[in-house]
Amino acid sequence: MFTIRLPMAMFEAVNASPAVPRSQRRTRAMLVLVAALSALLFFALGAHVLHNSRGQYEQRAELLTQNLAQALQHSVTANIEKIDMALGSIVEHAEQQLRRNHQDLDELGAYIASQSARRPELEGIRVTDAAGIGIAGPGMRDGHRYDFSDREWFIVQREHRQAGLHMSNPLVSKVAGRWIVSFSRRYNRPDGSFAGGVSAAVPLEYFMHQLKTVNVGPHGVVTLRDARLGLIARASNAPSARHEPVGSTQVSQSLRALVGSGAQQASYQAISTLDGVQRRYSFRRLSVVPLIVIVGASEEDYLADWHGEVWFVAGLCAAIVLLYGAGSLLLWRALGQTRRAHRRIELLAKVFEYSGEAIMVTDHEHRIIEVNPAFVKQSGYQPHEIIGQFPSLLDSPRTTQAERDAISHAMHRHGLWRGELWDRAKDGRDYPKWLSISEVRDTDGAVTHYIANSIDITDRKQAEDRIRHLAHHDTLTQLPNRVLLHGRLEQAMAVARREGGELAMLFIDMDRFKNINDTLGHPVGDGLLVEVGRRLVALVRESDIVARLGGDEFVLVLTGLGSEGSQAASTVAAKVIAELGRPYPVRGHELHSTPSIGVALFPQDGKDADTLLQHADVAMYHAKSAGRNNCQFFSADMNHASAERLELEAGLHGAIERGELFLHYQPQQDLASGRMIGLEALLRWRHPVLGLIPPLKFIPVAEDSGQIEAIGAWVLDEALRQVAQWRAQGHADLRVAVNLSAQQLRCDAFAEQVARSLQRHGLPGPALELEITESVAMRDPTRTAALLRRLREHGVALAIDDFGTGYSSLAYLKQLPLSCLKLDRSFVMDIEHDPNDAAICTATIQLAHSLGLGVVAEGVETATQLTFLRRLGCDTVQGYYISKPLAAADCTRFLGQLPARADEAAAHAHAATTAAATEVV
Repeated sequence: MFTIRLPMAMFEAVNASPAVPRSQRRTRAMLVLVAALSALLFFALGAHVLHNSRGQYEQRAELLTQNLAQALQHSVTANIEKIDMALGSIVEHAEQQLRRNHQDLDELGAYIASQSARRPELEGIRVTDAAGIGIAGPGMRDGHRYDFSDREWFIVQREHRQAGLHMSNPLVSKVAGRWIVSFSRRYNRPDGSFAGGVSAAVPLEYFMHQLKTVNVGPHGVVTLRDARLGLIARASNAPSARHEPVGSTQVSQSLRALVGSGAQQASYQAISTLDGVQRRYSFRRLSVVPLIVIVGASEEDYLADWHGEVWFVAGLCAAIVLLYGAGSLLLWRALGQTRRAHRRIELLAKVFEYSGEAIMVTDHEHRIIEVNPAFVKQSGYQPHEIIGQFPSLLDSPRTTQAERDAISHAMHRHGLWRGELWDRAKDGRDYPKWLSISEVRDTDGAVTHYIANSIDITDRKQAEDRIRHLAHHDTLTQLPNRVLLHGRLEQAMAVARREGGELAMLFIDMDRFKNINDTLGHPVGDGLLVEVGRRLVALVRESDIVARLGGDEFVLVLTGLGSEGSQAASTVAAKVIAELGRPYPVRGHELHSTPSIGVALFPQDGKDADTLLQHADVAMYHAKSAGRNNCQFFSADMNHASAERLELEAGLHGAIERGELFLHYQPQQDLASGRMIGLEALLRWRHPVLGLIPPLKFIPVAEDSGQIEAIGAWVLDEALRQVAQWRAQGHADLRVAVNLSAQQLRCDAFAEQVARSLQRHGLPGPALELEITESVAMRDPTRTAALLRRLREHGVALAIDDFGTGYSSLAYLKQLPLSCLKLDRSFVMDIEHDPNDAAICTATIQLAHSLGLGVVAEGVETATQLTFLRRLGCDTVQGYYISKPLAAADCTRFLGQLPARADEAAAHAHAATTAAATEVV
């Protein structure tokens, strides 16, 4: 780069001058030679300084990219963990519904909407069933059928039970049609089987916005890639940058080799394959999902000032070489260089003084020799208090000897250590800091100094603590959630095993909490839950565990009970019932709710946390069944009943498709004419293992599990299909009666469904009679009346079933557009012997006729009962005296014998009339 041609030419010119004496020529030649040698030395010094300066710029660029990559890693990780918390909350909500045997998609959709509102970056959170069909979330219930079963994330969640949080490769959204990545979790049925997936779509633009917040210079680049180095997002202001398609793996061999080696973080230098720019890169892997953040600083950017120094030094050298010929300027140039050196030293001193990072310099024996003002502000120690001391003065008790040994080992091996460390300030406050220690060596390679740079990361650690708290505590009540409960319960069990004692788990569910939520809104419901948590904490000891599982479910774990677990649980349960049964003043409302409590004891009822929780849950459901507001202890019989119920619930899934459900039909006879005017469709289930299961056993299970609506739709369609076939065979006036469930009445479109089914089978409205019970009709009489009026508009007959056995409001009953009342069999069976039953039947028939309604008597089994009912004016009867419930084929044969049976019925009617006349005479 530099040569000695100019000084040698000057030397020859001086020697060749004839006007200069020989002695002076020698002196001048010597001066020129000294000047040339001085110039060479200065060139060498300048090159050395520039070389060192370049190394410093490159180290700063590497440190910058490392810090930015770390900051971006923490930012992206924190946002993904928030997304995972939202998914986990929805998974817990969906599994809770399944455990309650009632999957309310509207409620689930509302809960998804509340979670989406907290995370605006999510394009949509969607829930699928086990087949991959979207069932809840934005756009999932508007008539479109979105199938996610071919999505890679759905297959992973279905096939891998322990998949946890899964991030998909970039894909085009089926709903929005743009590039997204999908974060997903699976949710399970109570038996642990796969129930479906919960996914959150995050647009790639969201990651692009995060990358653009990182300032890495005009020609820098920030990239987010997946584990196979496929592109997720890339932000660059470089004018020569070309577009890189999503999923592209066009990366440098250096990065590919480092990632392939398994490195979690590293720095390297490479030329970009997209824009040809030389950059210094740093990358870090994320721990929560397989993502890699890469930050690259352009050599053009971070060496811009150094290039200025190069031009400055080159110009300076050239000027000195030119001016060295004049000996008079040699001293001036030397003094000028000295002044510049002083300015540089002053600049470096100011950098040291005004740096935002705390800097501490020690000698080779680790004694502190200098600190900057940022260090004083961070530690509280003044320079005169710390200089001459060892850095161990700052050690916090949180720093272990193993950590100190690791630092010493790294310094000895690499001359550099970076990481987190706890220090103690002068005021006794412990604080975390990010520390970088590097050694300084002289030209012989001996260590002369150590330089420690640090920043206080208290704010970041507090943010991490908040995230950890949110991951292990319920956000509403601040009580431990299911995850923390499980860990603390395992610890308590270990202590109980070691000491031979017992634990008691109280599983608490607030009765009719859903009514409060639905009626007064979630803010009021949330206020009640917060107060429940506060009262529970006040009831127990600090050593006991209070947790909220979700919704209105809480858990108390009583620890250190010795052998008095049952007695202690009973005492605490009584206190809980009394305390939680008191009124709740919330937002101007006085709310009332009571607890249903299930108790399981360790180790009698379960030797692990999951079993104990499951058995306490079973006992709680028995408390619900026993009338609520009570406590039930777990027993083996409960577990058997619960297992049997689960088996029935599982068996009902797909029972229609497998052809296990079928209908029997019980004829209804008109007493006036003796004709068979209708049949009641009665549902039957033949289980492939358990055989024929009574309706009273499986229909409540179908109602609780939410399957009754689909089963009811099948019953309605099958009954209409069969009656249409009988009408085509000549029974033109025959009608079929079908029972309705409460869930079907809650469906706003039920009347339209009935109309479509009648039209599909070519039947008029009077061919169908729908039966509802008193209790179902009176739950929401206004809504029920509106629905029944729409059904009557289609000509459908309507009947109140089991009349007289439930709570009836005649004020509401008269508003319902009914066709008839059905007398319950309990009043008919002893009608000829029990005056009370006779009076009830008489009053019911007279009431119905006064309202213009017909009367159907159920359970007629004797001729005496038939005669008595005819004398009371009953319109229609059904029962074993007429016919038992028949299969469709048997019923067809029965209907074929109607003429003979009609004659027989007419004879009975004549005989009964004659007997009645004789009795009157």
